[in-house]
Amino acid sequence: MGPGGEDAITTSEGVRCSQSINSSGGYLDFGVAGGDLSNYSVPGSSPGQQSAIGYARIIVPLGPSPKRLDCARLYDLEIARLKAEIEMLKVGLE
Repeated sequence: MGPGGEDAITTSEGVRCSQSINSSGGYLDFGVAGGDLSNYSVPGSSPGQQSAIGYARIIVPLGPSPKRLDCARLYDLEIARLKAEIEMLKVGLE
């Protein structure tokens, strides 16, 4: 887990490959949270005192970096297959 997301490909035969685009190094995460300080609020009464807090954390992975999955080869093969299929359709129309 971490910042980023994933790249994914699914071939026409249903083969799926996905790879994380997250950095395998450390990162900084920060944000703001807020809410009502009162634990109990009587219906119809004015809202309690509001608060906000900022936070930050530094994530430092321990141990060796995991081997990363590379879907580029599958992507290249699927593009080549689709191009060949298009060429075959063009030849069939002539």
